[in-house]
Amino acid sequence: MDTYSILYVGSPASATQYLRKLETSSNCERLQHIGLDGTESATHYQADLVLVEASPAQESLAQLIRTFAHIPVVALTTEDKEHRGIGAVAAGAQDYICTDTVSDQDQRMIFHHAVRRHQLLTGLTEADDTVLSILKSINDGVIVIDKEGLVLDINPAARRTLNLGARKKLAANWYSSFGRHTMHTKEPVIESMLPLERARNGEKFDNQIAVQKVNGITDIVLSINGQGLYGLNNALIGGVITFRDITDSVKRTAVLEKQAQFDELTMLANRRLFREQLEKAIGRSKRNSRSLAILFLDLDHFKSVNDTLGHDAGDQLLKQVANRLRKNLRVGDFIGRWGGDEFLICLEDFGESQNAAAAAQKVVLLLSEKYFIGENEVYVTPSIGISMYPDSGDDPDRLIKSADLAMYQAKKQGGARFQYFSSALNARLEQREELEVGLRHALVRSEFVLHYQPRIDLNSGRLIALEALLRWQHPRFGLLAPARFLPILESSGLIHSAGEWVVNTACRQLAAWQHQFEIPDLAMAVNISAQQLSQGRLATAVSNAIADAGLDPGCLELEIGDGSIIGERAEELKTLQALRKVGVQLSLGHFGVGEVSFGSLDTGVIDSFILDPSLIQDIDNNERHQRTIRAAIAMGRGLDIAVAAEGVETIAQLNFLRSCRCDLAQGFLISQPVQADRIGDLLHAEIFGDGLLPKP
Repeated sequence: MDTYSILYVGSPASATQYLRKLETSSNCERLQHIGLDGTESATHYQADLVLVEASPAQESLAQLIRTFAHIPVVALTTEDKEHRGIGAVAAGAQDYICTDTVSDQDQRMIFHHAVRRHQLLTGLTEADDTVLSILKSINDGVIVIDKEGLVLDINPAARRTLNLGARKKLAANWYSSFGRHTMHTKEPVIESMLPLERARNGEKFDNQIAVQKVNGITDIVLSINGQGLYGLNNALIGGVITFRDITDSVKRTAVLEKQAQFDELTMLANRRLFREQLEKAIGRSKRNSRSLAILFLDLDHFKSVNDTLGHDAGDQLLKQVANRLRKNLRVGDFIGRWGGDEFLICLEDFGESQNAAAAAQKVVLLLSEKYFIGENEVYVTPSIGISMYPDSGDDPDRLIKSADLAMYQAKKQGGARFQYFSSALNARLEQREELEVGLRHALVRSEFVLHYQPRIDLNSGRLIALEALLRWQHPRFGLLAPARFLPILESSGLIHSAGEWVVNTACRQLAAWQHQFEIPDLAMAVNISAQQLSQGRLATAVSNAIADAGLDPGCLELEIGDGSIIGERAEELKTLQALRKVGVQLSLGHFGVGEVSFGSLDTGVIDSFILDPSLIQDIDNNERHQRTIRAAIAMGRGLDIAVAAEGVETIAQLNFLRSCRCDLAQGFLISQPVQADRIGDLLHAEIFGDGLLPKP
């Protein structure tokens, strides 16, 4: 049993009864006292403990505690003035005693705590002492423990977080219960992993734990850090942990993660969750040698629903499709929305492979029945691709890609049908994967090149613009046109970096030609995909490219391939408006083959539109196309929008466009797309020759 030599500083009359009891206590080896006027020679006194009255005058109390810095100080107070004892600890005392209620056992524990706390604090290195002082002043919870497991300090923030009252004394073994149990764990945490145990053993850590508040009814989650505390001889003397309550943040994150797992519109699993579920299903199939198939389905002619009835109607249709799938598939099969009008179904344990075909046929019939969208009857059909594990692939990505490729084959055959993944499709998939891998390095390896096709003013016959067309000089397949790799660029997300390269390269080349041939009004057209428009960085990238090249922004034309975004999609329209502020020209490509409303063109966003080459090809004998072209050009004039024609290959086509007063034309009749070094000859012919346009 520990006994102590004790020095009492102050008037004995104020604590006479307690001092008499203390003098006969088994905790006291020797008791002496001095008055407050005797503290000048404090360094001469040798004692294990100093007792002082917890005065309301904090400054004088703090000065007294500093005077006896070489001895642990315990403040004396009474229960009705316990707040003074708490204040004394804040001022530097090691602990306090309520003299009117303290028991011998409590007193023994307080003395022991005070001595150990003083030993640890005086034994700290200067660095650790500074760290500890900083930690105590922050709003995080702080707990200090010595090497033997005695909790020596717990700051007010820690007490509030753990629901420990300011006056609550901690049991000697409290450190071994902190973090051991939560309301939701069946097994207690092993002792070596307890936070205070790890800290007192010198371990440095940073993690999250769930703990139960004292007298609390719910767990809380703490973000907790711990480390050892070291003495002057670099010996481990204890540890410290800091923590904060992150329960609300964890709950919010859990909600967001759950939302992130499901498609917001249909409430089906999204890409990430479906892929995770598929990975687990593959594991089950592998262990149990059972069948597994993926059905990748796409709605035929879904775009026409959006174009004719609007995107809200399209969303309603997608919801109804999801509900039909959800209600009619077997328990255990799971469904996901891959994006847009694409859905995935995983079939497990269905027996023979032909049963997958039966399931696919059932889905075709199920989804082909009419839908009611408001007052409208709507009909769509699905195209479905089927991939089988393990024949079509042994991992989620491969299975999904195989089913995707088979679906496109079904769609090419007219839709409303299903298609198995085959060896021929496998060869095509392997080539696609090779292209995708190559595309990830194409920019770095300088494999992308631009070809340029002239665009002619039909009225003056002048070459006024060039269209920049991306090509890929593949190391194995040779020069590839965009149709071979553009869909992969878009699906892989590489379209953004590749698109910015095209804009930068085209702007630099245009500036060089303008300067070399002294044609300051020569323009350049660059194609922009809908994916690029959905990213907010496009306007900034274009602005930087123009500035770096020293171009007039009006000399750059960005051609948009999807007319449905004009006036209908908020994010894309926001990007278009930002591009307008940059000062570039905006044109709409493939005009005449999609549903583009008059109102969407009359928004002030579009400067020109380009007639689709399919309208030009049979213009000689297709009266419907002739009427379409005349009407489009008339509409363009009415809206003060320029009209260009692509795919002009014959004199007859050219003459018809002239007769309709079309503004611009490009095509093989004028020039094929050529490499940059050939454009110099064309520009020279434009300046010094008769130009490129055949005479009427």
